[in-house]
Amino acid sequence: MNTAVIVLLTAVITTAICMVAVFVWNRYHSQNRNKRVMKVIDQVRAERLESQRILAALELGVLAYGSDEHLLTANRMARTMLKEIPELFLEFCQMYGEANGIHASVLLGNDNVNGTYIAGERSYRITIQSQRLGSSDNRRYGHIVMVLDITAQENEDKRRKEFVANVSHELKTPLTTIKSWSESLLDWGIDEKDSAGIKADVRRIYDDSVRMDQLVSDLLLLSSIDSKGVYIDFQATCLDSIARSVTERLTSQAEVKEQELSFTRLGKIPMIYGDRVALERILTNLIVNAIKYTGLGGRISIYANSLIDEVYVKVVDNGKGIRQEFQEEIFKRFFRLDPTGSREYGGTGLGLPIVRELTNLHRGRIELQSEIDEGCEFIVFIPTLTKVRRDILIDLAAGNIIDDPCGQAAEKDIYSFLARNGDIDWPPRLSRNDCEIILSKMDENIKSG
Repeated sequence: MNTAVIVLLTAVITTAICMVAVFVWNRYHSQNRNKRVMKVIDQVRAERLESQRILAALELGVLAYGSDEHLLTANRMARTMLKEIPELFLEFCQMYGEANGIHASVLLGNDNVNGTYIAGERSYRITIQSQRLGSSDNRRYGHIVMVLDITAQENEDKRRKEFVANVSHELKTPLTTIKSWSESLLDWGIDEKDSAGIKADVRRIYDDSVRMDQLVSDLLLLSSIDSKGVYIDFQATCLDSIARSVTERLTSQAEVKEQELSFTRLGKIPMIYGDRVALERILTNLIVNAIKYTGLGGRISIYANSLIDEVYVKVVDNGKGIRQEFQEEIFKRFFRLDPTGSREYGGTGLGLPIVRELTNLHRGRIELQSEIDEGCEFIVFIPTLTKVRRDILIDLAAGNIIDDPCGQAAEKDIYSFLARNGDIDWPPRLSRNDCEIILSKMDENIKSG
């Protein structure tokens, strides 16, 4: 083989090898490039999914409109709050911003716009933020719309205003009376009135000062309950013994109106978690109301019994009764059945609201059954000691936080019991069967103790 042929073959082979090498090299880098692109795409997809999950978890409705004013995204809460979400931004402003000025503000070029949108009984605060791009003042790249449900806030503001107005009125009434009769004594002079007249004026002043003192006391109690600042000492207690004690203490008031006031325990009553002072306040308010609104010679019966996993006290009278439409209203603060504002029966209009609030603190409830001229039947239900403990054990096993004083008292007892038995695992990790075993042992301790 001559030299020329060898050189030619060498060149061909070298060229082939180079072509293969180039092909392999390009394929290798192409695969790497594809991998990098796919990695970037996966990252973008993951970030988008994470963003969507975050938006979905928000209790705030969020919508985004792009530079072409078309809808980009809307989270689940936004779709729940708004009955319809338009595809175009200006259509959204027309639909939800005509009455509240949002649409007009957007057309005027404002970057931050907000207004209240009312749908039925719900109120929403809509806030729109528009961002500018580049040096042109009229060029925008998108709009972020946030929708917040402010119904609870609006209702709270309304209740606060009503509360302040009612307090002002209720305090002004006895103050006006005290002022009037004091002026009477000053103007006429003590020497110009006989002792009976002076005593009558002083009695009126005293009665209104007592009423004002009771009003302030009730307001302070409700304020403490609202702010969770009221001290409640929950202990294992017997509701029937408290009901009997309160009934006996109020018998003398019933006798003044020749009424028959009686207490009856209908069966074995399990123990409950209760604050004795609070429970006495609940029953006192109910029985005193029954005495007030029951006529001369009337009958008021107090019953105590248990039903499944609840203990109840029933206050039954044969007085005037309450119309159906007022049976929920009477638990609202300052509500009175007499629209004329008569003070015939006294009171502050806060007695039954206090009863409901204190009952709720015991994880209980209050029910009313009444017909006009057939009397009233108020029933206070309180869960038994065992039921509260069972509920708390289940909550603790599920990792839930116990934030009410009644539940915290049960939690403390459960912790003490487990600690005494050498179980230091807290919060406890228990099955439903484990919970029942612990409850059974705790009940045995109560019986033996």
